[in-house]
Amino acid sequence: MLNCLQVKDFAIITSSSLDLLAGMTTLTGETGAGKSILLGALGLVLGDRATPRAVREGADRAEITAVFDIDPQSDAALWLADHSLDQDDECILRRVVTRDGKSRAFINGSAVTVRNIREVGQLLVNIHGQHDHQLITHPETQLQILDDFGKCANQQKAVRERFDSWHRHNQELESFQARIQTRADRLDSLKFQLQEFASLPIESIDFEQIDAEHRRLANASELREMATRLTAILQDDETSALGLLASAEGIAQELAHADKGCAELGELLSGGRIQLEEASDWIRQYTHNIEPDPERLQQLDEVLSQAHKLSKKHRVDPSGLKELQAGLSAEYDQLQGMDGSLESLQQACDGALKNYRDVAAKLTAKRRKAATTLAGHLTRSMQSLGMKNGKFEIALSPGRSDKPSIHGNDAVVFKVSANPGAPPLPMSDVASGGELSRLSLAVQLIRSERNRVPTLIFDEVDTGVGGGVAETVGKQLRQLGSRCQVLCVTHLPQVAAQGHHHIKVTKHASDKKTLAESHVLSEAESLEEIARMLGGVKITKRTREHAREMLADAALADAGD
Repeated sequence: MLNCLQVKDFAIITSSSLDLLAGMTTLTGETGAGKSILLGALGLVLGDRATPRAVREGADRAEITAVFDIDPQSDAALWLADHSLDQDDECILRRVVTRDGKSRAFINGSAVTVRNIREVGQLLVNIHGQHDHQLITHPETQLQILDDFGKCANQQKAVRERFDSWHRHNQELESFQARIQTRADRLDSLKFQLQEFASLPIESIDFEQIDAEHRRLANASELREMATRLTAILQDDETSALGLLASAEGIAQELAHADKGCAELGELLSGGRIQLEEASDWIRQYTHNIEPDPERLQQLDEVLSQAHKLSKKHRVDPSGLKELQAGLSAEYDQLQGMDGSLESLQQACDGALKNYRDVAAKLTAKRRKAATTLAGHLTRSMQSLGMKNGKFEIALSPGRSDKPSIHGNDAVVFKVSANPGAPPLPMSDVASGGELSRLSLAVQLIRSERNRVPTLIFDEVDTGVGGGVAETVGKQLRQLGSRCQVLCVTHLPQVAAQGHHHIKVTKHASDKKTLAESHVLSEAESLEEIARMLGGVKITKRTREHAREMLADAALADAGD
Protein backbone atom coordinates (compact mmCIF):
# COMPACT_ATOMS: atom_id res chain seq x y z
CA MET A 1 0.00 0.00 0.00
CA LEU A 2 1.18 3.52 -0.80
CA ASN A 3 1.63 5.36 2.50
CA CYS A 4 3.20 8.61 1.42
CA LEU A 5 3.98 10.50 -1.77
CA GLN A 6 6.43 13.40 -1.50
CA VAL A 7 6.90 15.67 -4.50
CA LYS A 8 9.41 18.51 -4.74
CA ASP A 9 9.92 20.93 -7.66
CA PHE A 10 8.02 18.77 -10.15
CA ALA A 11 6.15 20.54 -12.99
CA ILE A 12 4.15 23.24 -11.15
CA ILE A 13 4.41 21.64 -7.72
CA THR A 14 6.88 23.32 -5.36
CA SER A 15 6.48 20.92 -2.48
CA SER A 16 3.77 18.43 -1.65
CA SER A 17 3.51 15.60 0.83
CA LEU A 18 0.47 13.34 0.79
CA ASP A 19 -0.19 10.77 3.50
CA LEU A 20 -2.50 8.12 2.10
CA LEU A 21 -4.65 5.52 3.84
CA ALA A 22 -6.29 2.25 2.93
CA GLY A 23 -9.60 2.23 1.12
CA MET A 24 -10.71 4.55 -1.65
CA THR A 25 -9.22 8.04 -1.86
CA THR A 26 -10.59 10.55 -4.34
CA LEU A 27 -8.63 13.46 -5.84
CA THR A 28 -10.70 16.40 -7.01
CA GLY A 29 -10.16 20.00 -8.06
CA GLU A 30 -10.82 22.39 -10.91
CA THR A 31 -9.84 21.34 -14.40
CA GLY A 32 -6.13 22.01 -14.84
CA ALA A 33 -5.50 22.31 -11.10
CA GLY A 34 -2.80 19.65 -11.24
CA LYS A 35 -4.50 16.40 -10.26
CA SER A 36 -2.95 14.47 -13.11
CA ILE A 37 0.39 16.14 -12.38
CA LEU A 38 0.44 14.33 -9.04
CA LEU A 39 -0.13 11.07 -10.87
CA GLY A 40 2.60 12.06 -13.30
CA ALA A 41 4.97 12.44 -10.37
CA LEU A 42 3.96 9.00 -9.11
CA GLY A 43 4.47 7.57 -12.61
CA LEU A 44 7.97 9.05 -12.68
CA VAL A 45 8.98 7.46 -9.39
CA LEU A 46 7.57 4.18 -10.73
CA GLY A 47 9.89 4.30 -13.75
CA ASP A 48 8.32 6.51 -16.44
CA ARG A 49 10.71 8.28 -18.82
CA ALA A 50 12.24 11.47 -17.41
CA THR A 51 12.49 14.75 -19.35
CA PRO A 52 13.84 18.21 -18.43
CA ARG A 53 10.23 19.47 -18.42
CA ALA A 54 9.65 17.46 -15.26
CA VAL A 55 11.72 20.02 -13.31
CA ARG A 56 9.82 23.07 -12.05
CA GLU A 57 10.85 26.37 -13.64
CA GLY A 58 13.60 27.97 -11.57
CA ALA A 59 14.59 24.73 -9.80
CA ASP A 60 17.70 22.65 -10.44
CA ARG A 61 16.10 19.27 -9.98
CA ALA A 62 12.85 17.47 -9.22
CA GLU A 63 12.65 14.84 -6.52
CA ILE A 64 9.83 12.35 -5.92
CA THR A 65 9.66 9.82 -3.09
CA ALA A 66 7.02 7.12 -2.60
CA VAL A 67 6.82 5.06 0.59
CA PHE A 68 5.03 1.71 0.54
CA ASP A 69 4.06 -0.85 3.17
CA ILE A 70 4.41 -4.30 1.66
CA ASP A 71 3.18 -7.75 2.56
CA PRO A 72 6.15 -10.06 3.31
CA GLN A 73 4.56 -12.71 1.06
CA SER A 74 3.81 -10.36 -1.86
CA ASP A 75 5.47 -10.45 -5.27
CA ALA A 76 7.10 -7.10 -4.52
CA ALA A 77 8.66 -8.45 -1.31
CA LEU A 78 10.01 -11.47 -3.18
CA TRP A 79 11.44 -9.23 -5.89
CA LEU A 80 13.19 -7.03 -3.32
CA ALA A 81 14.65 -10.06 -1.57
CA ASP A 82 15.89 -11.53 -4.85
CA HIS A 83 17.71 -8.26 -5.58
CA SER A 84 19.02 -7.84 -2.01
CA LEU A 85 17.03 -4.62 -1.63
CA ASP A 86 14.59 -5.70 1.08
CA GLN A 87 14.18 -3.55 4.19
CA ASP A 88 11.75 -4.91 6.78
CA ASP A 89 8.20 -4.51 5.43
CA GLU A 90 8.80 -1.18 3.74
CA CYS A 91 9.78 -0.11 0.24
CA ILE A 92 10.95 3.43 -0.47
CA LEU A 93 11.24 4.47 -4.10
CA ARG A 94 13.04 7.70 -4.94
CA ARG A 95 13.69 9.40 -8.27
CA VAL A 96 15.75 12.53 -8.91
CA VAL A 97 15.63 14.36 -12.26
CA THR A 98 18.04 17.20 -13.06
CA ARG A 99 17.52 20.18 -15.33
CA ASP A 100 19.38 18.47 -18.21
CA GLY A 101 17.00 15.51 -18.11
CA LYS A 102 19.35 13.06 -16.39
CA SER A 103 17.88 11.00 -13.61
CA ARG A 104 18.87 8.74 -10.74
CA ALA A 105 16.77 6.04 -9.12
CA PHE A 106 16.92 4.56 -5.63
CA ILE A 107 15.21 1.65 -3.87
CA ASN A 108 15.47 1.65 -0.07
CA GLY A 109 18.43 4.02 -0.34
CA SER A 110 20.39 1.93 -2.85
CA ALA A 111 21.10 3.29 -6.32
CA VAL A 112 19.41 1.18 -9.01
CA THR A 113 18.59 1.36 -12.70
CA VAL A 114 15.34 2.81 -14.00
CA ARG A 115 14.51 -0.68 -15.23
CA ASN A 116 14.79 -1.98 -11.65
CA ILE A 117 12.48 0.68 -10.27
CA ARG A 118 10.02 0.04 -13.10
CA GLU A 119 9.97 -3.69 -12.41
CA VAL A 120 9.20 -3.33 -8.72
CA GLY A 121 6.81 -0.44 -9.43
CA GLN A 122 4.65 -2.70 -11.58
CA LEU A 123 4.27 -5.01 -8.60
CA LEU A 124 3.20 -2.15 -6.32
CA VAL A 125 0.87 0.06 -8.39
CA ASN A 126 -1.42 -0.26 -11.40
CA ILE A 127 -2.46 2.99 -13.11
CA HIS A 128 -5.52 3.07 -15.35
CA GLY A 129 -5.60 6.17 -17.54
CA GLN A 130 -8.49 8.18 -18.91
CA HIS A 131 -7.58 7.17 -22.47
CA ASP A 132 -7.50 3.43 -21.86
CA HIS A 133 -10.83 3.04 -23.66
CA GLN A 134 -9.05 3.99 -26.88
CA LEU A 135 -6.97 0.81 -26.58
CA ILE A 136 -9.70 -1.63 -25.62
CA THR A 137 -10.77 -2.06 -29.26
CA HIS A 138 -7.30 -3.27 -30.29
CA PRO A 139 -7.05 -7.06 -30.77
CA GLU A 140 -3.71 -7.20 -28.91
CA THR A 141 -5.22 -5.43 -25.89
CA GLN A 142 -8.29 -7.69 -25.90
CA LEU A 143 -6.10 -10.80 -25.98
CA GLN A 144 -4.03 -9.51 -23.07
CA ILE A 145 -7.17 -8.68 -21.07
CA LEU A 146 -8.47 -12.22 -21.61
CA ASP A 147 -5.13 -13.78 -20.64
CA ASP A 148 -4.86 -11.61 -17.53
CA PHE A 149 -8.38 -12.56 -16.46
CA GLY A 150 -7.78 -16.25 -17.14
CA LYS A 151 -4.42 -16.19 -15.32
CA CYS A 152 -2.75 -17.70 -18.38
CA ALA A 153 0.77 -16.52 -17.55
CA ASN A 154 2.22 -20.03 -17.25
CA GLN A 155 0.63 -21.17 -20.50
CA GLN A 156 1.76 -17.97 -22.23
CA LYS A 157 5.33 -18.59 -21.09
CA ALA A 158 5.22 -22.18 -22.35
CA VAL A 159 3.90 -21.03 -25.74
CA ARG A 160 6.63 -18.39 -26.05
CA GLU A 161 9.34 -20.94 -25.22
CA ARG A 162 7.99 -23.52 -27.70
CA PHE A 163 7.56 -20.82 -30.33
CA ASP A 164 11.17 -19.71 -29.93
CA SER A 165 12.33 -23.33 -30.28
CA TRP A 166 10.24 -23.87 -33.42
CA HIS A 167 11.38 -20.54 -34.86
CA ARG A 168 15.05 -21.46 -34.46
CA HIS A 169 14.57 -24.89 -36.07
CA ASN A 170 12.48 -23.42 -38.87
CA GLN A 171 15.07 -20.75 -39.70
CA GLU A 172 17.79 -23.41 -39.83
CA LEU A 173 15.62 -25.58 -42.06
CA GLU A 174 14.73 -22.72 -44.43
CA SER A 175 18.39 -21.74 -44.68
CA PHE A 176 19.31 -25.34 -45.46
CA GLN A 177 16.53 -25.63 -48.04
CA ALA A 178 17.80 -22.48 -49.74
CA ARG A 179 21.22 -24.11 -49.96
CA ILE A 180 19.60 -27.27 -51.35
CA GLN A 181 18.04 -25.23 -54.16
CA THR A 182 21.43 -23.91 -55.24
CA ARG A 183 23.24 -27.19 -54.49
CA ALA A 184 23.21 -28.55 -58.07
CA ASP A 185 24.88 -25.44 -59.48
CA ARG A 186 27.38 -25.39 -56.66
CA LEU A 187 28.20 -29.07 -57.08
CA ASP A 188 28.87 -28.53 -60.80
CA SER A 189 31.12 -25.59 -59.98
CA LEU A 190 33.02 -27.54 -57.33
CA LYS A 191 33.40 -30.56 -59.61
CA PHE A 192 34.88 -28.39 -62.37
CA GLN A 193 37.30 -26.71 -59.96
CA LEU A 194 38.43 -30.02 -58.48
CA GLN A 195 39.01 -31.38 -61.99
CA GLU A 196 41.38 -28.49 -62.60
CA PHE A 197 43.31 -29.57 -59.52
CA ALA A 198 43.32 -33.20 -60.68
CA SER A 199 46.00 -32.48 -63.31
CA LEU A 200 48.23 -30.98 -60.65
CA PRO A 201 49.53 -33.27 -57.89
CA ILE A 202 49.29 -30.55 -55.26
CA GLU A 203 49.83 -32.86 -52.29
CA SER A 204 53.29 -34.02 -53.50
CA ILE A 205 54.59 -30.75 -54.90
CA ASP A 206 57.27 -28.71 -53.16
CA PHE A 207 56.99 -25.41 -55.02
CA GLU A 208 60.27 -24.05 -53.68
CA GLN A 209 62.15 -27.14 -54.87
CA ILE A 210 60.43 -27.15 -58.28
CA ASP A 211 61.09 -23.46 -58.77
CA ALA A 212 64.81 -23.95 -57.99
CA GLU A 213 65.05 -26.92 -60.41
CA HIS A 214 63.27 -24.94 -63.11
CA ARG A 215 65.67 -22.01 -62.79
CA ARG A 216 68.66 -24.40 -62.93
CA LEU A 217 67.44 -26.17 -66.09
CA ALA A 218 66.39 -22.94 -67.76
CA ASN A 219 69.94 -21.58 -67.29
CA ALA A 220 71.86 -24.86 -67.79
CA SER A 221 74.13 -23.62 -70.63
CA GLU A 222 75.16 -20.47 -68.80
CA LEU A 223 75.74 -22.39 -65.57
CA ARG A 224 77.88 -25.04 -67.35
CA GLU A 225 79.96 -22.37 -69.04
CA MET A 226 80.61 -20.57 -65.75
CA ALA A 227 81.47 -23.84 -63.99
CA THR A 228 83.93 -24.79 -66.77
CA ARG A 229 85.67 -21.43 -66.55
CA LEU A 230 85.92 -21.80 -62.79
CA THR A 231 87.44 -25.28 -63.15
CA ALA A 232 90.08 -23.90 -65.53
CA ILE A 233 90.98 -21.13 -63.13
CA LEU A 234 91.33 -23.52 -60.23
CA GLN A 235 93.17 -26.38 -61.88
CA ASP A 236 93.42 -26.71 -65.68
CA ASP A 237 95.21 -23.53 -66.79
CA GLU A 238 98.97 -23.25 -66.78
CA THR A 239 98.66 -20.51 -64.24
CA SER A 240 95.91 -22.24 -62.29
CA ALA A 241 95.29 -21.38 -58.67
CA LEU A 242 96.33 -24.86 -57.54
CA GLY A 243 99.57 -24.70 -59.53
CA LEU A 244 100.51 -21.32 -58.19
CA LEU A 245 99.63 -22.40 -54.66
CA ALA A 246 101.82 -25.52 -55.02
CA SER A 247 104.77 -23.31 -56.05
CA ALA A 248 104.13 -21.04 -53.10
CA GLU A 249 104.01 -24.04 -50.76
CA GLY A 250 107.47 -25.22 -52.02
CA ILE A 251 109.02 -21.84 -51.36
CA ALA A 252 107.49 -21.80 -47.89
CA GLN A 253 109.09 -25.17 -47.10
CA GLU A 254 112.51 -23.80 -48.10
CA LEU A 255 111.90 -20.80 -45.79
CA ALA A 256 111.01 -23.16 -42.96
CA HIS A 257 114.29 -25.05 -43.38
CA ALA A 258 116.16 -21.78 -43.21
CA ASP A 259 114.04 -20.25 -40.49
CA LYS A 260 112.02 -22.36 -38.10
CA GLY A 261 109.73 -19.35 -37.48
CA CYS A 262 108.21 -19.79 -41.00
CA ALA A 263 106.91 -23.30 -40.31
CA GLU A 264 103.37 -22.05 -39.62
CA LEU A 265 103.28 -20.37 -43.04
CA GLY A 266 103.75 -23.71 -44.75
CA GLU A 267 100.89 -25.22 -42.76
CA LEU A 268 98.54 -22.39 -43.73
CA LEU A 269 99.37 -22.73 -47.42
CA SER A 270 98.94 -26.50 -47.21
CA GLY A 271 95.48 -26.07 -45.69
CA GLY A 272 94.51 -23.59 -48.39
CA ARG A 273 95.64 -26.02 -51.09
CA ILE A 274 93.51 -28.80 -49.63
CA GLN A 275 90.38 -26.56 -49.61
CA LEU A 276 91.02 -25.47 -53.20
CA GLU A 277 91.33 -29.10 -54.24
CA GLU A 278 87.97 -29.86 -52.57
CA ALA A 279 86.40 -26.85 -54.26
CA SER A 280 87.83 -27.96 -57.60
CA ASP A 281 86.39 -31.47 -57.16
CA TRP A 282 82.98 -30.01 -56.19
CA ILE A 283 82.81 -27.72 -59.23
CA ARG A 284 83.97 -30.51 -61.53
CA GLN A 285 81.16 -32.76 -60.24
CA TYR A 286 78.68 -29.86 -60.56
CA THR A 287 79.82 -29.32 -64.18
CA HIS A 288 79.27 -33.00 -64.87
CA ASN A 289 75.71 -32.84 -63.46
CA ILE A 290 74.71 -29.71 -65.40
CA GLU A 291 73.12 -31.25 -68.45
CA PRO A 292 70.33 -29.62 -70.46
CA ASP A 293 67.03 -31.59 -70.17
CA PRO A 294 64.41 -29.98 -72.47
CA GLU A 295 61.79 -32.61 -71.66
CA ARG A 296 62.09 -32.13 -67.90
CA LEU A 297 62.13 -28.35 -68.34
CA GLN A 298 58.87 -28.55 -70.32
CA GLN A 299 57.28 -30.64 -67.56
CA LEU A 300 58.26 -28.09 -64.95
CA ASP A 301 57.00 -25.26 -67.14
CA GLU A 302 53.59 -26.94 -67.35
CA VAL A 303 53.40 -27.54 -63.60
CA LEU A 304 54.35 -23.97 -62.69
CA SER A 305 52.09 -22.50 -65.35
CA GLN A 306 49.11 -24.49 -64.08
CA ALA A 307 49.91 -23.58 -60.48
CA HIS A 308 50.17 -19.86 -61.23
CA LYS A 309 46.96 -19.99 -63.23
CA LEU A 310 45.08 -21.54 -60.31
CA SER A 311 46.69 -19.13 -57.87
CA LYS A 312 45.57 -16.15 -59.93
CA LYS A 313 42.05 -17.55 -60.39
CA HIS A 314 41.51 -18.22 -56.68
CA ARG A 315 43.60 -15.28 -55.47
CA VAL A 316 45.94 -17.31 -53.29
CA ASP A 317 49.68 -17.94 -53.25
CA PRO A 318 50.81 -21.24 -54.82
CA SER A 319 51.66 -22.42 -51.32
CA GLY A 320 47.96 -22.03 -50.38
CA LEU A 321 46.62 -24.21 -53.17
CA LYS A 322 46.81 -27.37 -51.10
CA GLU A 323 44.58 -25.92 -48.36
CA LEU A 324 42.19 -24.53 -50.99
CA GLN A 325 41.82 -27.91 -52.66
CA ALA A 326 41.10 -29.56 -49.32
CA GLY A 327 38.37 -27.00 -48.58
CA LEU A 328 36.71 -27.44 -51.96
CA SER A 329 36.80 -31.19 -51.58
CA ALA A 330 35.24 -31.01 -48.07
CA GLU A 331 32.42 -28.74 -49.32
CA TYR A 332 31.77 -31.10 -52.21
CA ASP A 333 31.46 -34.07 -49.84
CA GLN A 334 29.18 -32.06 -47.52
CA LEU A 335 26.83 -31.08 -50.34
CA GLN A 336 26.75 -34.66 -51.53
CA GLY A 337 25.49 -35.70 -48.07
CA MET A 338 22.89 -32.95 -47.64
CA ASP A 339 19.89 -35.19 -48.28
CA GLY A 340 20.37 -36.96 -44.97
CA SER A 341 20.88 -33.67 -43.12
CA LEU A 342 17.71 -32.21 -44.65
CA GLU A 343 15.66 -35.13 -43.39
CA SER A 344 17.12 -34.75 -39.90
CA LEU A 345 16.40 -30.99 -39.83
CA GLN A 346 12.85 -31.55 -41.07
CA GLN A 347 12.20 -34.06 -38.30
CA ALA A 348 13.56 -31.65 -35.67
CA CYS A 349 11.38 -28.81 -37.00
CA ASP A 350 8.29 -31.04 -37.10
CA GLY A 351 8.95 -32.12 -33.52
CA ALA A 352 9.29 -28.51 -32.36
CA LEU A 353 6.06 -27.61 -34.17
CA LYS A 354 4.20 -30.46 -32.50
CA ASN A 355 5.45 -29.31 -29.08
CA TYR A 356 4.23 -25.81 -29.89
CA ARG A 357 0.81 -27.05 -31.04
CA ASP A 358 0.40 -29.03 -27.82
CA VAL A 359 1.03 -26.10 -25.46
CA ALA A 360 -0.89 -23.69 -27.73
CA ALA A 361 -3.91 -26.01 -27.55
CA LYS A 362 -3.76 -25.94 -23.75
CA LEU A 363 -3.63 -22.12 -23.85
CA THR A 364 -6.64 -22.07 -26.20
CA ALA A 365 -8.62 -24.32 -23.85
CA LYS A 366 -7.89 -22.07 -20.89
CA ARG A 367 -8.76 -18.98 -22.93
CA ARG A 368 -12.12 -20.47 -23.97
CA LYS A 369 -13.02 -21.18 -20.37
CA ALA A 370 -11.93 -17.68 -19.28
CA ALA A 371 -13.80 -16.08 -22.22
CA THR A 372 -17.14 -17.53 -21.07
CA THR A 373 -16.64 -16.34 -17.48
CA LEU A 374 -15.33 -12.91 -18.44
CA ALA A 375 -18.15 -12.32 -20.91
CA GLY A 376 -20.68 -13.06 -18.16
CA HIS A 377 -18.97 -10.64 -15.76
CA LEU A 378 -18.83 -7.91 -18.41
CA THR A 379 -22.48 -8.42 -19.37
CA ARG A 380 -23.55 -7.88 -15.77
CA SER A 381 -21.18 -4.93 -15.41
CA MET A 382 -22.54 -3.33 -18.60
CA GLN A 383 -26.07 -3.60 -17.29
CA SER A 384 -25.11 -2.06 -13.96
CA LEU A 385 -23.44 0.83 -15.80
CA GLY A 386 -26.59 1.99 -17.56
CA MET A 387 -26.64 -0.43 -20.50
CA LYS A 388 -29.58 -2.45 -19.16
CA ASN A 389 -30.04 -4.62 -22.23
CA GLY A 390 -26.38 -4.93 -22.94
CA LYS A 391 -24.78 -8.23 -23.79
CA PHE A 392 -21.09 -9.00 -24.05
CA GLU A 393 -19.50 -11.86 -25.97
CA ILE A 394 -15.90 -12.90 -26.53
CA ALA A 395 -15.28 -14.67 -29.84
CA LEU A 396 -12.23 -16.92 -29.96
CA SER A 397 -11.18 -18.18 -33.38
CA PRO A 398 -8.03 -19.55 -35.06
CA GLY A 399 -5.56 -16.91 -36.16
CA ARG A 400 -5.39 -15.80 -39.76
CA SER A 401 -2.12 -17.56 -40.43
CA ASP A 402 -1.34 -21.27 -40.21
CA LYS A 403 2.12 -20.41 -38.97
CA PRO A 404 2.77 -20.44 -35.22
CA SER A 405 2.51 -17.14 -33.36
CA ILE A 406 4.29 -16.13 -30.20
CA HIS A 407 0.84 -15.36 -28.73
CA GLY A 408 -0.69 -18.74 -29.56
CA ASN A 409 -3.20 -19.89 -32.16
CA ASP A 410 -6.08 -17.60 -31.24
CA ALA A 411 -7.64 -14.41 -32.51
CA VAL A 412 -9.90 -12.66 -29.98
CA VAL A 413 -12.73 -10.26 -30.72
CA PHE A 414 -14.78 -8.48 -28.05
CA LYS A 415 -18.38 -8.20 -29.23
CA VAL A 416 -21.16 -6.17 -27.72
CA SER A 417 -24.88 -5.66 -28.19
CA ALA A 418 -26.25 -2.55 -26.54
CA ASN A 419 -29.86 -2.90 -27.70
CA PRO A 420 -32.47 -5.69 -27.43
CA GLY A 421 -32.53 -8.02 -30.43
CA ALA A 422 -29.33 -6.64 -31.93
CA PRO A 423 -26.69 -9.28 -32.61
CA PRO A 424 -23.37 -8.77 -30.86
CA LEU A 425 -20.88 -7.06 -33.17
CA PRO A 426 -17.22 -6.11 -32.73
CA MET A 427 -16.93 -3.46 -30.06
CA SER A 428 -15.09 -1.04 -32.36
CA ASP A 429 -18.01 -1.09 -34.83
CA VAL A 430 -20.99 -0.49 -32.56
CA ALA A 431 -19.91 1.17 -29.31
CA SER A 432 -20.15 4.94 -28.93
CA GLY A 433 -17.53 6.99 -27.10
CA GLY A 434 -19.52 6.97 -23.88
CA GLU A 435 -20.23 3.27 -24.14
CA LEU A 436 -16.56 2.54 -24.76
CA SER A 437 -15.66 4.49 -21.63
CA ARG A 438 -18.10 2.43 -19.57
CA LEU A 439 -16.98 -0.83 -21.14
CA SER A 440 -13.35 0.08 -20.53
CA LEU A 441 -14.14 0.92 -16.92
CA ALA A 442 -15.99 -2.38 -16.51
CA VAL A 443 -12.99 -4.27 -17.83
CA GLN A 444 -10.61 -2.35 -15.59
CA LEU A 445 -12.71 -3.00 -12.51
CA ILE A 446 -12.87 -6.73 -13.22
CA ARG A 447 -9.13 -6.91 -13.95
CA SER A 448 -8.42 -5.00 -10.76
CA GLU A 449 -10.49 -7.42 -8.69
CA ARG A 450 -8.27 -10.28 -9.85
CA ASN A 451 -5.04 -8.31 -9.65
CA ARG A 452 -2.53 -8.92 -6.85
CA VAL A 453 -1.17 -5.36 -7.05
CA PRO A 454 -2.00 -3.63 -3.73
CA THR A 455 -2.56 -0.09 -5.05
CA LEU A 456 -4.83 0.81 -7.98
CA ILE A 457 -5.07 4.28 -9.47
CA PHE A 458 -7.84 5.46 -11.77
CA ASP A 459 -7.18 8.69 -13.65
CA GLU A 460 -10.54 10.12 -14.81
CA VAL A 461 -11.68 6.74 -16.09
CA ASP A 462 -15.27 7.86 -15.42
CA THR A 463 -15.13 10.25 -18.39
CA GLY A 464 -18.28 9.96 -20.47
CA VAL A 465 -20.62 8.82 -17.69
CA GLY A 466 -22.88 10.69 -15.36
CA GLY A 467 -26.02 10.56 -13.23
CA GLY A 468 -26.96 7.19 -11.81
CA VAL A 469 -24.22 5.45 -13.82
CA ALA A 470 -21.61 7.68 -12.19
CA GLU A 471 -22.96 6.71 -8.77
CA THR A 472 -22.72 3.04 -9.70
CA VAL A 473 -19.11 3.56 -10.84
CA GLY A 474 -18.34 5.23 -7.53
CA LYS A 475 -19.91 2.41 -5.55
CA GLN A 476 -17.94 -0.21 -7.47
CA LEU A 477 -14.70 1.68 -6.85
CA ARG A 478 -15.58 1.96 -3.16
CA GLN A 479 -16.21 -1.78 -2.99
CA LEU A 480 -12.89 -2.33 -4.70
CA GLY A 481 -11.34 -0.10 -2.04
CA SER A 482 -12.41 -2.60 0.61
CA ARG A 483 -10.04 -5.15 -0.95
CA CYS A 484 -7.12 -2.94 -1.93
CA GLN A 485 -6.04 0.68 -1.90
CA VAL A 486 -7.76 2.77 -4.60
CA LEU A 487 -6.80 6.29 -5.66
CA CYS A 488 -9.25 7.91 -8.06
CA VAL A 489 -8.97 11.24 -9.91
CA THR A 490 -12.48 12.39 -10.79
CA HIS A 491 -14.64 15.35 -11.81
CA LEU A 492 -17.88 13.63 -10.83
CA PRO A 493 -19.43 14.37 -7.41
CA GLN A 494 -21.18 10.99 -7.47
CA VAL A 495 -17.77 9.29 -7.57
CA ALA A 496 -16.06 11.71 -5.18
CA ALA A 497 -18.76 11.14 -2.56
CA GLN A 498 -17.98 7.43 -2.50
CA GLY A 499 -14.41 7.93 -1.36
CA HIS A 500 -13.32 6.91 2.11
CA HIS A 501 -10.87 9.82 1.98
CA HIS A 502 -10.79 13.02 -0.04
CA ILE A 503 -7.86 15.09 -1.37
CA LYS A 504 -8.28 18.41 -3.13
CA VAL A 505 -5.77 19.86 -5.56
CA THR A 506 -5.73 23.61 -6.09
CA LYS A 507 -3.73 25.92 -8.30
CA HIS A 508 -2.78 29.54 -7.63
CA ALA A 509 -0.46 32.19 -9.02
CA SER A 510 2.46 33.49 -6.96
CA ASP A 511 5.27 35.79 -8.11
CA LYS A 512 4.15 35.44 -11.71
CA LYS A 513 4.32 31.65 -11.35
CA THR A 514 1.55 29.06 -11.29
CA LEU A 515 1.84 26.55 -8.49
CA ALA A 516 -0.23 23.52 -7.48
CA GLU A 517 -0.96 22.41 -3.94
CA SER A 518 -2.84 19.49 -2.43
CA HIS A 519 -4.24 18.70 1.00
CA VAL A 520 -6.44 16.13 2.69
CA LEU A 521 -9.97 17.36 3.33
CA SER A 522 -11.83 17.03 6.57
CA GLU A 523 -15.44 15.82 6.53
CA ALA A 524 -16.70 19.40 6.45
CA GLU A 525 -14.26 20.39 3.71
CA SER A 526 -15.19 17.32 1.69
CA LEU A 527 -18.86 18.31 1.98
CA GLU A 528 -18.05 21.78 0.62
CA GLU A 529 -15.97 20.36 -2.25
CA ILE A 530 -18.70 17.95 -3.34
CA ALA A 531 -21.25 20.78 -3.11
CA ARG A 532 -18.97 22.85 -5.36
CA MET A 533 -18.80 19.98 -7.84
CA LEU A 534 -22.60 19.77 -7.80
CA GLY A 535 -23.44 23.44 -7.93
CA GLY A 536 -20.52 25.16 -9.62
CA VAL A 537 -19.48 28.67 -8.53
CA LYS A 538 -22.57 29.36 -6.41
CA ILE A 539 -23.02 26.88 -3.58
CA THR A 540 -26.54 26.88 -2.13
CA LYS A 541 -28.13 25.26 0.85
CA ARG A 542 -29.75 22.77 -1.48
CA THR A 543 -26.45 21.72 -3.04
CA ARG A 544 -24.96 21.27 0.43
CA GLU A 545 -27.92 19.12 1.44
CA HIS A 546 -27.51 17.08 -1.71
CA ALA A 547 -23.80 16.62 -0.99
CA ARG A 548 -24.56 15.64 2.62
CA GLU A 549 -27.10 13.10 1.40
CA MET A 550 -24.59 11.57 -1.05
CA LEU A 551 -21.95 11.22 1.69
CA ALA A 552 -24.49 9.70 4.06
CA ASP A 553 -25.61 7.17 1.46
CA ALA A 554 -22.02 6.06 0.93
CA ALA A 555 -21.49 5.62 4.68
CA LEU A 556 -24.83 3.82 5.02
CA ALA A 557 -23.85 1.38 2.27
CA ASP A 558 -20.72 0.49 4.25
CA ALA A 559 -22.79 -0.06 7.37
CA GLY A 560 -25.17 -2.30 5.43
CA ASP A 561 -22.24 -4.37 4.21
